[in-house]
Amino acid sequence: MAEELYTTLEEVHFPYKNYVLVLPGWYPTNADPYPGDFNQRHVMAAGLYTPQVVLYIAKNQTETIHVVTQTISKPTDTVLEIKILYPKKKNRYWDVIYSNFFFLTLLLKHAQIIKQKLGIPRLLHAYIVIRGGAAAWVLSKKWKVPFILTENWTIYYREDPGYIKQRNFLFRLTVRKIFKNVKRFLPVTQDLNKQVQQLFGAVPATIIPNVVDTDLFFYTEAKAANEPFRFIHVSTMTYQKNPEGLLRAFKPFHASYPNTSLLMVGPYPKEVLAYAQSLGLDAEIVNFTGEVKYEQVASWLKESNALVLFSRYENLPCVILEALCCGVPVISTNAGGIAEVINDSNGIMIFDGKEEQLQEALEQVYNTYLRFNRMRIAEVASKQFSYTTVGNEIDKVYKELIS
Repeated sequence: MAEELYTTLEEVHFPYKNYVLVLPGWYPTNADPYPGDFNQRHVMAAGLYTPQVVLYIAKNQTETIHVVTQTISKPTDTVLEIKILYPKKKNRYWDVIYSNFFFLTLLLKHAQIIKQKLGIPRLLHAYIVIRGGAAAWVLSKKWKVPFILTENWTIYYREDPGYIKQRNFLFRLTVRKIFKNVKRFLPVTQDLNKQVQQLFGAVPATIIPNVVDTDLFFYTEAKAANEPFRFIHVSTMTYQKNPEGLLRAFKPFHASYPNTSLLMVGPYPKEVLAYAQSLGLDAEIVNFTGEVKYEQVASWLKESNALVLFSRYENLPCVILEALCCGVPVISTNAGGIAEVINDSNGIMIFDGKEEQLQEALEQVYNTYLRFNRMRIAEVASKQFSYTTVGNEIDKVYKELIS
């Protein structure tokens, strides 16, 4: 169905009383359509089984608005999204105080409106500990309704410059309180679960991975053998993703195998492009696309021979799962929970920062490509990460806690 838009909640026809109230810390908006898109896909998957009402409250980081804005929409019959954006203050010290106070004020106001319209939710489902988990904790205390937390953040890893132990006391205390009170923790990998348990002690947990839109990401026949063998990298090309290391490894590989290319998909710092040019990697060898639509990422993935990531730290990047659903083998560093989905049948794992190892992996994939059963890779991944599979796993948790 086409997405339905509304001006007020009173206009909305949403007859479900057994709904789950979703409180994400990251979620796509018209102002910024990419942060937390993986959370939105989880919501769509869960919505196949249980009605979802999303209340997303966030500060507009672009400084393009000066008043609070509200968007209400129904992307599907069983998913209702309410997105509230409030302006950022120019003075950053005042902004910290104002932002936290205003967030809480808006949360309580709009939660009350939802309660009056739809009744108290059966369960609260937070995504990302701050501010999703914090919002769920507040409403859980107020309404006496349990909350669960899906987590995708990397702050639990020492390699992340924003590592939780380096955060301020109030941040650490808030996160600890959230994990103490959460009814069920839903990390996307076993490895993330291990990190959290080591930091906060025993937390009841169920592993539920990221989800893939298999209507977009699916297997297609390989391209003609005489075309250049194309590796693809999809990311924001920040420090975490280590694009410079990837470029350094690709240069000597391409010199040995000139019938190859690298497609760098996503927004990129101008310094990364300049660095590629300084290495003599022109656009015919390494092509930077800039920011593109999600549908275009799917198209380019299906047209590529292999995905390559060289990240310093990760949880479970959605693009790896999307590549696998397309039957595209993956080269990746052994970061976070990636090793839980990559094996000899669908890719190659390497160590962080080992550029020679990356070069060898590129060569191995190129020289032994026919060993990968692309159709089988796609079949296995699509069953594991589809909306129906992941949505059903979320629904099992809902039923267990609501009954």
